[in-house]
Amino acid sequence: MSRYIVTGTDTDVGKTIFAAGLAGCLRAHYWKPVQAGLDGGGDSATVAVLSAGKATILPEAYRLRTPCSPH
Repeated sequence: MSRYIVTGTDTDVGKTIFAAGLAGCLRAHYWKPVQAGLDGGGDSATVAVLSAGKATILPEAYRLRTPCSPH
């Protein structure tokens, strides 16, 4: 079983788009452990659309209403 982690150092650098493409192509599971900011449904909703339904979306462990960064 292979596992991939997509990381980036800033907002809007393409992590979600890349992860959606990767998960869709591999028909893999997508999981974002912490979603900060729920406007627009969060990243899981975006991945579901961009992967054309080919990725299995797992629910986030934590959903924070306020968009924020760890620091």
